Amino acid sequence: MKKKKNKKKESDSSACDIESFTVNSEDWQVGVNTVTKTYPKGMPVNNLMPVIKVSAGAKVSPASGAPQDFSDSKPVEYTVTAENGKTKTYTAKATVSSL
Repeated sequence: MKKKKNKKKESDSSACDIESFTVNSEDWQVGVNTVTKTYPKGMPVNNLMPVIKVSAGAKVSPASGAPQDFSDSKPVEYTVTAENGKTKTYTAKATVSSL
């Protein structure tokens, strides 16, 4: 009887980064653990639907395209999960200029 070897899939990536974050064709600034954008005064930011590109094989929560309320400079946390289960959390924040 042959014994089965438990092998970890070598193809499972540990990459869990946000590569791009776009709302209405406008790119947001992606940092190490932050995503930010400043909008002009009067711009409504209470129902934005970000399109998020993450590392190959990774998943993001909340999902790309899900409406989010960024009003009052309220941050929204995004968690990216790599194929191997490693996670990284980003804090996204939209600021509306007072000028």
